Amino acid sequence: MRWLGVMSRIPLVGALPVAAMLLAAPAVATQAAARPTAGPAIVQVSADPFTNAASQHATEVEPDTTTVGRAVMSVFQVGRFAGACSDDIGWAFSPNGGRTWMHGFMPGVTKSSAPPGPFSRVSDPVVAYDAAAREWIASGLDCANSSAGLATPAVSVNTSSDGVHWSKAVIVARASFSQAYDKEWIACDDTPSSRYFGNCYLEWDMPSDGDIVVMSTSRDGGLHWSAPVTTASHLIGLGGEPVVLRDGVVVVPIFGIFGGRFSVVDFRSTNGGGTWGRTIKISRLDQHTDAGHLRGPFLPGVGQDATGRIYLTWPDCRFRAGCASNDMVMSTSADGLHWTPVMRIPIDPVTSTVDHLGGGLGVDSDSAGRRARLGLFYYFYPDTHCTTATCKMFEGFVSSTDGGALWSRVKVVAGPFVLRQLAFAQGFMTGDYQGAAVVPGGNAVSTFALGRKPTSGRKLNEAMFEPAGGLPITGGSQRASAAGAHTYAPVTIPTVAR
Repeated sequence: MRWLGVMSRIPLVGALPVAAMLLAAPAVATQAAARPTAGPAIVQVSADPFTNAASQHATEVEPDTTTVGRAVMSVFQVGRFAGACSDDIGWAFSPNGGRTWMHGFMPGVTKSSAPPGPFSRVSDPVVAYDAAAREWIASGLDCANSSAGLATPAVSVNTSSDGVHWSKAVIVARASFSQAYDKEWIACDDTPSSRYFGNCYLEWDMPSDGDIVVMSTSRDGGLHWSAPVTTASHLIGLGGEPVVLRDGVVVVPIFGIFGGRFSVVDFRSTNGGGTWGRTIKISRLDQHTDAGHLRGPFLPGVGQDATGRIYLTWPDCRFRAGCASNDMVMSTSADGLHWTPVMRIPIDPVTSTVDHLGGGLGVDSDSAGRRARLGLFYYFYPDTHCTTATCKMFEGFVSSTDGGALWSRVKVVAGPFVLRQLAFAQGFMTGDYQGAAVVPGGNAVSTFALGRKPTSGRKLNEAMFEPAGGLPITGGSQRASAAGAHTYAPVTIPTVAR
Protein backbone atom coordinates (compact mmCIF):
# COMPACT_ATOMS: atom_id res chain seq x y z
CA MET A 1 0.00 0.00 0.00
CA ARG A 2 1.34 3.44 -0.91
CA TRP A 3 1.74 5.80 2.04
CA LEU A 4 1.19 9.51 1.69
CA GLY A 5 2.87 12.22 3.75
CA VAL A 6 0.20 14.48 5.22
CA MET A 7 1.74 15.93 8.39
CA SER A 8 0.88 19.58 8.90
CA ARG A 9 3.56 22.10 8.00
CA ILE A 10 2.43 24.14 11.02
CA PRO A 11 2.96 21.73 13.91
CA LEU A 12 1.50 22.91 17.18
CA VAL A 13 3.26 21.26 20.05
CA GLY A 14 6.35 20.09 21.83
CA ALA A 15 9.45 18.90 19.98
CA LEU A 16 8.03 20.52 16.86
CA PRO A 17 9.04 24.09 15.88
CA VAL A 18 5.94 26.01 16.99
CA ALA A 19 4.83 25.85 20.61
CA ALA A 20 1.15 25.44 21.41
CA MET A 21 -0.74 28.08 23.26
CA LEU A 22 -1.55 26.96 26.80
CA LEU A 23 -4.80 28.14 28.30
CA ALA A 24 -5.63 28.02 31.98
CA ALA A 25 -9.23 26.88 32.39
CA PRO A 26 -10.95 28.89 35.12
CA ALA A 27 -12.91 27.30 37.91
CA VAL A 28 -16.69 27.68 37.76
CA ALA A 29 -19.12 27.62 40.64
CA THR A 30 -21.44 24.70 39.91
CA GLN A 31 -23.88 23.46 42.51
CA ALA A 32 -21.83 20.34 43.25
CA ALA A 33 -21.84 18.95 46.78
CA ALA A 34 -18.09 19.61 46.75
CA ARG A 35 -16.82 22.59 44.76
CA PRO A 36 -14.88 21.78 41.59
CA THR A 37 -11.12 21.94 41.67
CA ALA A 38 -9.23 24.50 39.59
CA GLY A 39 -8.80 23.78 35.91
CA PRO A 40 -5.65 22.38 34.27
CA ALA A 41 -3.63 23.80 31.39
CA ILE A 42 -5.03 22.82 28.00
CA VAL A 43 -3.21 22.72 24.68
CA GLN A 44 -4.47 23.23 21.13
CA VAL A 45 -3.68 20.15 19.02
CA SER A 46 -5.09 21.13 15.61
CA ALA A 47 -6.62 23.99 13.60
CA ASP A 48 -8.82 24.28 10.49
CA PRO A 49 -6.58 25.27 7.52
CA PHE A 50 -9.29 25.38 4.84
CA THR A 51 -10.60 28.57 3.26
CA ASN A 52 -13.38 27.55 0.85
CA ALA A 53 -16.40 29.80 1.19
CA ALA A 54 -19.04 27.07 1.38
CA SER A 55 -18.11 25.63 4.78
CA GLN A 56 -17.74 27.31 8.18
CA HIS A 57 -14.20 28.32 9.15
CA ALA A 58 -12.40 27.96 11.37
CA THR A 59 -14.21 24.94 12.82
CA GLU A 60 -13.28 21.48 14.10
CA VAL A 61 -15.93 19.27 15.70
CA GLU A 62 -16.86 15.74 16.82
CA PRO A 63 -13.65 14.09 18.06
CA ASP A 64 -12.91 10.47 18.91
CA THR A 65 -9.84 9.48 20.97
CA THR A 66 -8.15 6.16 21.73
CA THR A 67 -4.84 4.97 23.18
CA VAL A 68 -2.39 2.13 22.61
CA GLY A 69 0.23 2.07 25.33
CA ARG A 70 1.35 5.70 25.68
CA ALA A 71 0.34 6.57 22.10
CA VAL A 72 -2.78 8.73 21.82
CA MET A 73 -4.76 9.16 18.59
CA SER A 74 -7.64 11.55 17.97
CA VAL A 75 -9.68 12.15 14.80
CA PHE A 76 -12.28 14.86 14.13
CA GLN A 77 -14.20 16.82 11.47
CA VAL A 78 -12.49 19.88 9.97
CA GLY A 79 -14.30 22.69 8.15
CA ARG A 80 -17.89 21.88 9.12
CA PHE A 81 -20.72 22.67 6.69
CA ALA A 82 -24.03 23.98 8.03
CA GLY A 83 -26.09 21.33 6.26
CA ALA A 84 -23.98 18.21 6.77
CA CYS A 85 -20.42 16.88 6.83
CA SER A 86 -17.05 18.65 6.60
CA ASP A 87 -14.08 19.36 4.35
CA ASP A 88 -11.89 16.56 5.72
CA ILE A 89 -11.03 14.43 8.74
CA GLY A 90 -8.22 15.75 10.89
CA TRP A 91 -5.94 13.72 13.11
CA ALA A 92 -3.80 14.55 16.15
CA PHE A 93 -1.21 12.07 17.41
CA SER A 94 0.86 12.00 20.59
CA PRO A 95 3.51 9.30 21.06
CA ASN A 96 4.04 10.14 24.74
CA GLY A 97 0.72 10.23 26.59
CA GLY A 98 -0.31 13.71 25.44
CA ARG A 99 2.87 15.66 26.28
CA THR A 100 3.63 16.57 22.64
CA TRP A 101 1.47 16.39 19.51
CA MET A 102 1.63 16.16 15.73
CA HIS A 103 -1.37 16.79 13.52
CA GLY A 104 -2.60 16.63 9.93
CA PHE A 105 -5.49 15.71 7.63
CA MET A 106 -6.55 12.53 5.87
CA PRO A 107 -5.48 12.04 2.25
CA GLY A 108 -7.60 10.77 -0.60
CA VAL A 109 -11.04 11.24 0.98
CA THR A 110 -12.57 14.52 -0.24
CA LYS A 111 -11.87 17.17 -2.85
CA SER A 112 -10.24 19.19 -0.07
CA SER A 113 -7.84 16.35 0.87
CA ALA A 114 -4.21 16.30 -0.29
CA PRO A 115 -4.14 14.43 -2.58
CA PRO A 116 -7.88 14.82 -3.31
CA GLY A 117 -10.35 11.98 -3.06
CA PRO A 118 -13.67 11.15 -4.75
CA PHE A 119 -16.09 12.67 -2.22
CA SER A 120 -17.24 16.25 -1.69
CA ARG A 121 -17.33 16.01 2.12
CA VAL A 122 -16.87 13.59 5.03
CA SER A 123 -18.30 13.20 8.52
CA ASP A 124 -18.45 11.12 11.73
CA PRO A 125 -14.74 10.27 12.23
CA VAL A 126 -13.83 7.44 14.61
CA VAL A 127 -10.61 5.50 15.18
CA ALA A 128 -9.45 2.09 16.46
CA TYR A 129 -6.17 0.18 16.65
CA ASP A 130 -5.68 -3.20 14.97
CA ALA A 131 -3.02 -5.01 17.03
CA ALA A 132 -2.71 -7.87 14.53
CA ALA A 133 -1.96 -5.52 11.61
CA ARG A 134 -0.17 -3.05 13.93
CA GLU A 135 -1.99 -0.08 12.49
CA TRP A 136 -4.50 2.61 13.29
CA ILE A 137 -7.76 2.45 11.34
CA ALA A 138 -9.79 5.66 11.08
CA SER A 139 -13.27 5.55 9.62
CA GLY A 140 -15.44 8.27 8.09
CA LEU A 141 -18.91 8.67 6.63
CA ASP A 142 -18.45 9.89 3.05
CA CYS A 143 -20.73 12.57 1.60
CA ALA A 144 -21.29 13.63 -2.00
CA ASN A 145 -23.45 16.11 -3.88
CA SER A 146 -26.12 14.63 -6.14
CA SER A 147 -29.17 15.81 -8.08
CA ALA A 148 -31.25 14.97 -5.00
CA GLY A 149 -29.00 17.01 -2.66
CA LEU A 150 -26.24 15.87 -0.32
CA ALA A 151 -26.03 12.08 -0.06
CA THR A 152 -23.93 9.70 2.06
CA PRO A 153 -22.85 7.17 -0.54
CA ALA A 154 -20.09 5.33 1.30
CA VAL A 155 -18.21 4.40 4.45
CA SER A 156 -14.42 4.39 4.16
CA VAL A 157 -11.27 3.90 6.24
CA ASN A 158 -7.73 5.30 6.23
CA THR A 159 -4.91 3.32 7.86
CA SER A 160 -1.55 4.23 9.41
CA SER A 161 1.26 2.12 10.87
CA ASP A 162 2.99 5.03 12.61
CA GLY A 163 0.15 7.43 13.47
CA VAL A 164 1.52 10.10 11.14
CA HIS A 165 1.49 8.79 7.55
CA TRP A 166 -1.93 7.64 6.32
CA SER A 167 -3.14 5.64 3.34
CA LYS A 168 -5.70 6.94 0.89
CA ALA A 169 -9.28 6.02 1.70
CA VAL A 170 -10.39 2.40 1.28
CA ILE A 171 -14.11 1.97 0.60
CA VAL A 172 -15.87 -0.27 3.13
CA ALA A 173 -19.34 -0.13 1.54
CA ARG A 174 -21.13 1.91 -1.11
CA ALA A 175 -24.79 2.84 -0.80
CA SER A 176 -27.16 2.33 -3.70
CA PHE A 177 -28.80 5.37 -5.30
CA SER A 178 -31.78 5.27 -2.91
CA GLN A 179 -29.79 4.56 0.27
CA ALA A 180 -28.16 6.78 2.91
CA TYR A 181 -25.69 5.93 5.68
CA ASP A 182 -25.24 7.46 9.15
CA LYS A 183 -23.04 7.26 12.28
CA GLU A 184 -20.52 4.51 11.83
CA TRP A 185 -18.18 3.21 14.56
CA ILE A 186 -15.23 0.82 14.51
CA ALA A 187 -13.50 -1.63 16.87
CA CYS A 188 -10.91 -4.40 16.43
CA ASP A 189 -10.24 -7.69 18.22
CA ASP A 190 -6.84 -7.06 19.83
CA THR A 191 -6.64 -10.14 22.10
CA PRO A 192 -3.98 -12.53 20.71
CA SER A 193 -5.64 -15.56 22.33
CA SER A 194 -8.98 -14.83 20.62
CA ARG A 195 -9.76 -17.03 17.64
CA TYR A 196 -10.85 -13.86 15.83
CA PHE A 197 -7.72 -11.87 16.65
CA GLY A 198 -7.29 -9.19 13.99
CA ASN A 199 -10.94 -8.94 12.98
CA CYS A 200 -12.23 -5.37 12.81
CA TYR A 201 -15.93 -4.49 12.97
CA LEU A 202 -17.77 -1.47 11.57
CA GLU A 203 -21.32 -0.53 12.57
CA TRP A 204 -23.59 2.08 10.99
CA ASP A 205 -27.28 2.71 10.38
CA MET A 206 -29.28 3.47 7.24
CA PRO A 207 -31.74 6.39 7.55
CA SER A 208 -33.11 5.54 4.10
CA ASP A 209 -34.35 2.24 5.58
CA GLY A 210 -35.74 3.58 8.85
CA ASP A 211 -32.33 3.63 10.61
CA ILE A 212 -31.82 -0.12 10.35
CA VAL A 213 -28.43 -1.12 11.80
CA VAL A 214 -25.83 -2.99 9.74
CA MET A 215 -22.37 -4.45 10.41
CA SER A 216 -19.32 -5.15 8.25
CA THR A 217 -16.17 -7.13 9.10
CA SER A 218 -12.55 -6.96 7.91
CA ARG A 219 -10.04 -9.77 8.47
CA ASP A 220 -7.02 -8.19 6.78
CA GLY A 221 -6.31 -4.87 8.46
CA GLY A 222 -9.09 -2.90 6.78
CA LEU A 223 -8.13 -3.65 3.15
CA HIS A 224 -11.32 -5.62 2.44
CA TRP A 225 -14.71 -5.68 4.16
CA SER A 226 -17.68 -8.02 4.15
CA ALA A 227 -21.03 -6.98 2.72
CA PRO A 228 -23.17 -5.17 5.33
CA VAL A 229 -25.54 -7.45 7.26
CA THR A 230 -28.43 -6.66 9.60
CA THR A 231 -29.01 -8.06 13.09
CA ALA A 232 -31.33 -10.97 13.90
CA SER A 233 -33.92 -8.49 15.23
CA HIS A 234 -33.48 -6.06 12.31
CA LEU A 235 -32.67 -3.45 14.94
CA ILE A 236 -33.54 0.20 14.34
CA GLY A 237 -30.97 2.39 16.11
CA LEU A 238 -28.27 5.04 16.17
CA GLY A 239 -24.80 5.48 17.66
CA GLY A 240 -23.62 1.91 18.20
CA GLU A 241 -20.06 1.46 19.47
CA PRO A 242 -18.66 -2.09 19.10
CA VAL A 243 -16.39 -3.58 21.78
CA VAL A 244 -14.73 -6.99 21.74
CA LEU A 245 -14.56 -9.31 24.74
CA ARG A 246 -11.44 -11.34 25.51
CA ASP A 247 -13.00 -14.48 24.00
CA GLY A 248 -13.77 -12.76 20.69
CA VAL A 249 -17.46 -12.09 21.32
CA VAL A 250 -18.42 -8.69 19.90
CA VAL A 251 -20.92 -6.54 21.81
CA VAL A 252 -22.46 -3.41 20.28
CA PRO A 253 -24.13 -1.05 22.81
CA ILE A 254 -26.43 1.37 20.97
CA PHE A 255 -29.51 3.57 21.26
CA GLY A 256 -32.27 1.57 19.60
CA ILE A 257 -35.94 0.66 19.45
CA PHE A 258 -36.98 -2.04 21.92
CA GLY A 259 -40.63 -2.83 22.61
CA GLY A 260 -41.66 0.25 20.65
CA ARG A 261 -39.58 2.58 22.83
CA PHE A 262 -36.23 4.24 22.17
CA SER A 263 -33.90 2.51 24.68
CA VAL A 264 -30.31 1.66 25.48
CA VAL A 265 -29.73 -1.81 24.01
CA ASP A 266 -27.03 -4.03 22.58
CA PHE A 267 -26.55 -6.98 20.24
CA ARG A 268 -23.73 -9.50 19.88
CA SER A 269 -21.81 -11.72 17.51
CA THR A 270 -20.26 -14.97 18.73
CA ASN A 271 -18.83 -16.07 15.38
CA GLY A 272 -16.46 -13.29 14.34
CA GLY A 273 -19.09 -11.15 12.66
CA GLY A 274 -20.60 -13.93 10.57
CA THR A 275 -24.02 -13.22 12.08
CA TRP A 276 -25.38 -10.71 14.60
CA GLY A 277 -27.83 -11.75 17.30
CA ARG A 278 -31.04 -10.51 18.89
CA THR A 279 -31.52 -7.17 20.59
CA ILE A 280 -30.84 -7.15 24.36
CA LYS A 281 -32.31 -4.36 26.48
CA ILE A 282 -29.92 -2.55 28.82
CA SER A 283 -32.20 0.25 30.01
CA ARG A 284 -34.91 2.64 28.95
CA LEU A 285 -33.63 6.04 27.81
CA ASP A 286 -34.74 9.36 29.32
CA GLN A 287 -33.02 12.46 27.91
CA HIS A 288 -33.63 16.13 28.56
CA THR A 289 -33.53 18.36 25.46
CA ASP A 290 -30.53 20.67 25.72
CA ALA A 291 -31.21 24.40 25.89
CA GLY A 292 -29.93 26.98 23.43
CA HIS A 293 -30.47 24.97 20.25
CA LEU A 294 -27.39 22.87 21.02
CA ARG A 295 -26.69 19.73 19.01
CA GLY A 296 -25.22 17.02 21.21
CA PRO A 297 -23.17 15.39 22.49
CA PHE A 298 -25.87 12.86 23.34
CA LEU A 299 -24.56 9.46 22.20
CA PRO A 300 -23.17 6.85 24.64
CA GLY A 301 -19.53 6.44 25.66
CA VAL A 302 -18.00 2.98 26.04
CA GLY A 303 -14.83 1.58 27.67
CA GLN A 304 -13.40 -1.76 28.81
CA ASP A 305 -11.15 -2.86 31.67
CA ALA A 306 -8.45 -5.57 31.77
CA THR A 307 -11.02 -8.38 32.06
CA GLY A 308 -13.08 -7.06 29.15
CA ARG A 309 -15.89 -5.74 31.35
CA ILE A 310 -17.86 -3.09 29.47
CA TYR A 311 -18.54 0.33 31.01
CA LEU A 312 -21.32 2.29 29.31
CA THR A 313 -22.19 5.94 30.04
CA TRP A 314 -24.72 8.38 28.58
CA PRO A 315 -26.63 11.57 29.56
CA ASP A 316 -30.00 10.77 31.14
CA CYS A 317 -32.64 12.73 33.10
CA ARG A 318 -34.32 9.89 35.04
CA PHE A 319 -32.94 11.09 38.38
CA ARG A 320 -34.22 14.67 37.92
CA ALA A 321 -37.73 15.78 38.86
CA GLY A 322 -39.63 16.62 35.69
CA CYS A 323 -36.68 15.53 33.51
CA ALA A 324 -35.40 19.08 34.10
CA SER A 325 -31.77 18.30 33.15
CA ASN A 326 -29.44 15.39 32.49
CA ASP A 327 -27.00 13.58 34.74
CA MET A 328 -24.28 11.28 33.45
CA VAL A 329 -25.25 7.68 34.20
CA MET A 330 -23.49 4.32 33.89
CA SER A 331 -24.16 0.59 33.58
CA THR A 332 -21.60 -2.23 33.23
CA SER A 333 -21.55 -5.79 31.89
CA ALA A 334 -19.11 -8.70 31.68
CA ASP A 335 -20.82 -10.38 28.71
CA GLY A 336 -23.26 -8.01 27.01
CA LEU A 337 -26.14 -10.23 28.20
CA HIS A 338 -26.48 -9.03 31.78
CA TRP A 339 -26.11 -5.39 32.82
CA THR A 340 -25.95 -3.74 36.23
CA PRO A 341 -28.69 -1.29 37.32
CA VAL A 342 -28.23 2.22 35.93
CA MET A 343 -26.25 4.34 38.41
CA ARG A 344 -26.17 8.13 38.58
CA ILE A 345 -22.60 9.42 38.50
CA PRO A 346 -22.58 11.93 41.40
CA ILE A 347 -21.25 15.02 39.67
CA ASP A 348 -23.86 17.49 40.99
CA PRO A 349 -26.88 17.16 43.33
CA VAL A 350 -30.18 16.24 41.66
CA THR A 351 -31.57 19.52 43.00
CA SER A 352 -29.00 21.59 41.08
CA THR A 353 -29.63 23.44 37.81
CA VAL A 354 -26.53 21.91 36.18
CA ASP A 355 -27.22 20.14 32.88
CA HIS A 356 -24.68 17.45 31.95
CA LEU A 357 -24.77 17.43 28.16
CA GLY A 358 -22.80 14.27 27.37
CA GLY A 359 -19.22 13.25 26.77
CA GLY A 360 -16.77 10.36 26.71
CA LEU A 361 -15.59 7.65 29.12
CA GLY A 362 -12.05 6.31 29.31
CA VAL A 363 -11.15 3.09 31.16
CA ASP A 364 -7.62 1.96 32.07
CA SER A 365 -7.18 -1.35 30.25
CA ASP A 366 -4.55 -2.41 32.83
CA SER A 367 -7.05 -2.10 35.70
CA ALA A 368 -10.12 -4.14 36.54
CA GLY A 369 -13.04 -4.72 38.88
CA ARG A 370 -12.97 -2.83 42.16
CA ARG A 371 -9.70 -1.24 41.10
CA ALA A 372 -10.82 -0.19 37.63
CA ARG A 373 -9.70 3.36 36.85
CA LEU A 374 -12.27 5.47 35.00
CA GLY A 375 -12.06 9.00 33.59
CA LEU A 376 -15.21 10.79 32.41
CA PHE A 377 -15.05 13.94 30.26
CA TYR A 378 -18.29 15.81 29.63
CA TYR A 379 -19.74 19.17 28.60
CA PHE A 380 -22.11 20.98 30.95
CA TYR A 381 -24.23 24.09 31.44
CA PRO A 382 -24.18 25.48 35.01
CA ASP A 383 -27.80 26.56 34.46
CA THR A 384 -30.08 24.45 32.30
CA HIS A 385 -32.56 27.35 32.08
CA CYS A 386 -30.55 29.29 29.50
CA THR A 387 -30.98 30.46 25.93
CA THR A 388 -28.81 30.70 22.84
CA ALA A 389 -27.77 34.15 24.05
CA THR A 390 -27.13 33.22 27.69
CA CYS A 391 -25.96 29.56 27.76
CA LYS A 392 -22.38 29.12 28.99
CA MET A 393 -20.65 25.84 28.09
CA PHE A 394 -17.86 24.15 30.05
CA GLU A 395 -15.83 20.95 29.73
CA GLY A 396 -15.68 18.97 32.97
CA PHE A 397 -13.93 15.86 34.28
CA VAL A 398 -14.48 13.38 37.10
CA SER A 399 -12.71 10.10 37.84
CA SER A 400 -13.05 6.87 39.80
CA THR A 401 -10.42 4.41 41.07
CA ASP A 402 -12.85 1.67 42.16
CA GLY A 403 -14.85 0.79 39.07
CA GLY A 404 -17.35 3.62 39.43
CA ALA A 405 -18.55 3.16 43.02
CA LEU A 406 -16.96 6.41 44.24
CA TRP A 407 -16.09 9.49 42.17
CA SER A 408 -13.86 12.53 42.46
CA ARG A 409 -14.85 16.16 42.72
CA VAL A 410 -15.46 18.05 39.47
CA LYS A 411 -12.43 19.41 37.66
CA VAL A 412 -13.37 22.14 35.19
CA VAL A 413 -11.18 21.60 32.13
CA ALA A 414 -12.23 24.53 29.93
CA GLY A 415 -14.80 27.31 29.62
CA PRO A 416 -16.89 29.24 29.66
CA PHE A 417 -17.61 29.64 25.96
CA VAL A 418 -20.83 30.74 24.28
CA LEU A 419 -22.87 28.88 21.71
CA ARG A 420 -22.38 31.44 18.95
CA GLN A 421 -18.65 30.58 19.02
CA LEU A 422 -19.53 27.11 17.67
CA ALA A 423 -20.26 25.82 14.17
CA PHE A 424 -23.97 25.69 13.39
CA ALA A 425 -25.09 22.39 11.87
CA GLN A 426 -28.72 21.61 12.67
CA GLY A 427 -27.87 23.21 16.01
CA PHE A 428 -24.74 24.68 17.60
CA MET A 429 -22.22 21.85 17.43
CA THR A 430 -19.28 20.44 19.33
CA GLY A 431 -20.23 16.93 18.14
CA ASP A 432 -22.77 14.17 18.62
CA TYR A 433 -20.12 12.31 20.63
CA GLN A 434 -16.77 12.83 22.36
CA GLY A 435 -14.28 9.98 22.65
CA ALA A 436 -12.04 9.47 25.69
CA ALA A 437 -9.37 6.99 26.78
CA VAL A 438 -6.86 6.26 29.54
CA VAL A 439 -3.13 5.70 29.09
CA PRO A 440 -2.53 2.34 30.86
CA GLY A 441 -1.37 3.13 34.38
CA GLY A 442 -1.47 6.83 33.56
CA ASN A 443 -3.73 9.78 32.85
CA ALA A 444 -7.09 10.14 31.14
CA VAL A 445 -7.07 11.84 27.72
CA SER A 446 -9.77 13.32 25.50
CA THR A 447 -9.72 15.75 22.62
CA PHE A 448 -12.60 18.24 22.72
CA ALA A 449 -13.93 21.16 20.67
CA LEU A 450 -13.61 24.60 22.24
CA GLY A 451 -15.06 27.82 20.81
CA ARG A 452 -13.06 31.04 21.27
CA LYS A 453 -13.15 34.63 20.04
CA PRO A 454 -12.47 34.64 16.27
CA THR A 455 -9.21 36.01 14.90
CA SER A 456 -7.79 36.96 11.49
CA GLY A 457 -11.14 38.18 10.18
CA ARG A 458 -12.86 34.80 10.46
CA LYS A 459 -16.35 34.44 11.88
CA LEU A 460 -15.50 31.42 14.07
CA ASN A 461 -12.56 29.96 15.96
CA GLU A 462 -13.51 26.44 17.07
CA ALA A 463 -10.53 24.09 17.37
CA MET A 464 -9.40 20.87 19.05
CA PHE A 465 -7.84 20.93 22.52
CA GLU A 466 -6.46 18.41 25.02
CA PRO A 467 -5.58 18.70 28.72
CA ALA A 468 -1.79 19.05 28.63
CA GLY A 469 -0.42 15.56 29.38
CA GLY A 470 -3.89 14.28 30.23
CA LEU A 471 -5.63 14.38 33.62
CA PRO A 472 -4.77 12.21 36.65
CA ILE A 473 -7.37 9.70 37.84
CA THR A 474 -7.70 10.40 41.54
CA GLY A 475 -11.06 9.00 42.63
CA GLY A 476 -12.91 10.46 45.58
CA SER A 477 -15.76 10.08 48.04
CA GLN A 478 -18.86 10.95 45.97
CA ARG A 479 -20.93 7.74 45.84
CA ALA A 480 -22.82 6.60 42.73
CA SER A 481 -26.38 5.42 43.30
CA ALA A 482 -29.31 3.85 41.48
CA ALA A 483 -31.83 5.33 43.91
CA GLY A 484 -34.41 7.98 43.07
CA ALA A 485 -35.12 7.28 39.39
CA HIS A 486 -38.32 8.58 37.79
CA THR A 487 -40.15 7.28 34.71
CA TYR A 488 -40.89 9.63 31.82
CA ALA A 489 -42.52 9.49 28.42
CA PRO A 490 -40.53 7.73 25.68
CA VAL A 491 -37.94 9.70 23.75
CA THR A 492 -38.09 9.69 19.95
CA ILE A 493 -35.24 8.49 17.79
CA PRO A 494 -33.06 11.35 16.46
CA THR A 495 -33.04 12.25 12.80
CA VAL A 496 -29.99 11.86 10.56
CA ALA A 497 -26.98 12.97 12.61
CA ARG A 498 -24.29 13.34 9.95
